[in-house]
Amino acid sequence: MVKKDTEKKEMIFNGIPAAPGIAFGEVFVVNVDELPVTPDPISSKDIKPEIAEFEDALKRTGEELSELHKALAAEMGEDHAKILDSHIMILADEMMKDETIDLIKKEKVGAAYAFTKIIDKTLTAFEHMEDQYLKERAEDIKDVKRRVIRNLLGQKTEGIANLRKKAIVVARNLTPSDTVGFKRKYVLAFVSDTGGRTSHAAIIAKSIGIPAVVGLDQFSSHAKPYDQLIVDGLTGQVVLNPKPETVKLYKEAQRRFVEIEKELLTLKDYPAVTLDERLIELSGNIEMEEEVENVIRHGARGIGLFRTEYFFITRGTLPGEEEQYRYYKEVVKKVAPDPVLFRTLDIGGDKIAKWVDDSKEDNPYMGWRGIRFTLSRKDIFRTQLRAIFRAAAHGRARVMFPMVSVVDEVRQAIAICNEVKDDLKRERYQYGEDVEIGIMIETPSAVVMSDLLAREVDFFSIGSNDLVQYALAVDRGNSRISYLYDTLHPAILRMINDTVTSAHNAGIWVGLCGEMASDTRIIGILLLIGLGLDEFSASAYFIPEIKKIIRSVTYDETRVLVKKALKMSTSAEIIKLCNEFIEEKRPELLEYIPQDPISER
Repeated sequence: MVKKDTEKKEMIFNGIPAAPGIAFGEVFVVNVDELPVTPDPISSKDIKPEIAEFEDALKRTGEELSELHKALAAEMGEDHAKILDSHIMILADEMMKDETIDLIKKEKVGAAYAFTKIIDKTLTAFEHMEDQYLKERAEDIKDVKRRVIRNLLGQKTEGIANLRKKAIVVARNLTPSDTVGFKRKYVLAFVSDTGGRTSHAAIIAKSIGIPAVVGLDQFSSHAKPYDQLIVDGLTGQVVLNPKPETVKLYKEAQRRFVEIEKELLTLKDYPAVTLDERLIELSGNIEMEEEVENVIRHGARGIGLFRTEYFFITRGTLPGEEEQYRYYKEVVKKVAPDPVLFRTLDIGGDKIAKWVDDSKEDNPYMGWRGIRFTLSRKDIFRTQLRAIFRAAAHGRARVMFPMVSVVDEVRQAIAICNEVKDDLKRERYQYGEDVEIGIMIETPSAVVMSDLLAREVDFFSIGSNDLVQYALAVDRGNSRISYLYDTLHPAILRMINDTVTSAHNAGIWVGLCGEMASDTRIIGILLLIGLGLDEFSASAYFIPEIKKIIRSVTYDETRVLVKKALKMSTSAEIIKLCNEFIEEKRPELLEYIPQDPISER
């Protein structure tokens, strides 16, 4: 006999907030476990039929993905359907197909095992990446893998499509194709054991306005069908079988959230300007074209960081100039008349592509990556620059080089840009003639040399993620020392201050595109304003909140705050200083900090 919900013990879990909002409802468990595959031997006469079966499974999987693409386009629009393009590209990878067939022939094993062995090599590389966004792309590969294996083994999948009443979806993990069944009519929220803020499922959840919490580890093993659940996409808290008093607390938190969201979105069309009229350019960070509309909808003025490498790393072959041009052009046209800042290919370190190099480096994060890679592979670099400059003819574009550490790198890259423009002119292509050229400031040497680097470029963009890592000698993927990864460390504030001073002395603007600009703590934004940055670039959801903070303070008072902070020895002292400032001078900002309703009880 099933116990009544009131007899079940309340359980609280903490995960990663992936899409904002608070939801209440029954659990609907989705099973997306992988099917077991064993290295069963086959005879020589079975090799050809096995290969034919593998090719047929690829074809059927392709047809499934095409149907899912159509369904997603009909449900959410063509832009969101493009999320499945990466799956289709993975499936169409000729190298993966050929290697699988070779393995079937050489080892005389079944197609399911051979395919698993080949695709798992790519999967392992992605799962060990440091960059969270790229690490989460492993879910795309797993989705394709599952579909092909199921088609090979004659298994069918069931899941969200069977949902016929309102519920909260609970799964070990959710892939883009799983989320085709996401409809506001039925799906109140979703939670998963795996995933991160930038997983495709999280992107879709944000787009259709449903709360989501991911990275809950083993939560799905605790949740049972029809259990009651509260999902807090603001704090990352999930409450299984909540007590009546807990439900009451979260109902109040939900009411508060809806009110704040409405208020913040009223700022969409207003400029990001301080009370004493200092205007700051507030842009959005994107990895894919389909994110553009969401960024604009939240009030961004342009794209301050377009991470172009995702377009490269999910494929087995290099994208050509025309393919890149068409892709970049669509982004530029959607954002016009505001600018799009293209970061040139940042492959290397924790980002890999099959066509780059199979050799391993002892310390890839300080190795062949960023501008070092593109300058050594000028064929790839020129092709990308040609595509970007051509796309710039349809709006405004900026180009930024990552991982700069010496002046000569910048000069070489700019020389190539000039050569590319000369070639395009001679070949009678339309291209952007006034494309601003800038660099990322993310190495300590770039900070120290910022006065000299500023003479070479049109702008700086501070990459706070890597700058913190390199300046503090802290691997942000190492859990043992994660406590040392501190964006408010006095050394980091001093480095940003020096960089801004160098930029302004040279008459160029300076922005920041790292996670420091998306920090939900108001402190980070207050300090960045006072440090004198001209531009912030952040993920879509944080843009209204950042704009609210900017419009709530004066530049002068934040400069005074920064002047005091720069004299302090620890981040704890800086946090205390800023909290006192907020409480004394801007207490109205406290309501924008997400609070845990249970801890307030």
